[in-house]
Amino acid sequence: MKKFLAFLMMATLLVTAFNSCKDDDDDDDDDVQASLIKTISFSADWNRAVSGYEFFYNADDLVTNFNRTYAGEPDGAFVYDYTTASKLKITKDGEDYNTYDINAQHLITKEPWNDTDWSAYEYDANGYCTKVYEHWDGADHLKYEMTITNGNIVKITTYDDDGVTAKRIKEFTYTTGDNVNNIHQANVTDSDWKPVGGYYGKASKKLLDYFEYWDPRENPIEKKKSTLTYVFDAKNRPSKVTKTLYDMSTEIWDYTYYENE
Repeated sequence: MKKFLAFLMMATLLVTAFNSCKDDDDDDDDDVQASLIKTISFSADWNRAVSGYEFFYNADDLVTNFNRTYAGEPDGAFVYDYTTASKLKITKDGEDYNTYDINAQHLITKEPWNDTDWSAYEYDANGYCTKVYEHWDGADHLKYEMTITNGNIVKITTYDDDGVTAKRIKEFTYTTGDNVNNIHQANVTDSDWKPVGGYYGKASKKLLDYFEYWDPRENPIEKKKSTLTYVFDAKNRPSKVTKTLYDMSTEIWDYTYYENE
């Protein structure tokens, strides 16, 4: 009987210790603080002049406007207008910049270049961009195709003008770190500001570790690799991301965030 009571006491102590550790884990200071991106600055070995962006949002976390700078000088005040159904109108310094078709999730489905030519975007049920078409000469041409695995963009295939011949493949490998701040690191928009707000689909769930890219038409295949490293702020949000390219040149993004109240 005494042995049984001693066993029960030991079991109780173990359960208490387990729950205490669990509570400590729930309050883990290492948890990443999810926040909206406030500013982005970009510089590179090939251009030391810093490009800067400061974003503003409404109560629904939609971008309302942002200000762009270049080398410390104003380089455009952009305003987002959602008043027309299924449209996103953007002005720059009070002048029309572009008017996009958007769906119910505020994802851009059509980006006009002019009256007859445009880019079109397709998304999966989870909101990830899967295909991009270019429409010109009266026909659609597949330009990009994305492969999504476990919430991460793991491959982007770029096609030649015929829409059939793959001319560039990128494959992405991720860290174990969660990308809760929705930094777009694998996307088909050659822009630092366009993906902010998720208008071209969701960002990958994890932070990018490295990517490799090559031209599949070459023989032999020659792969090139770019690697990312991170500095984190006091709330474990990426504050500086450095990309080292295959030739050892670097590109650097600095981020600040809005603080949650």
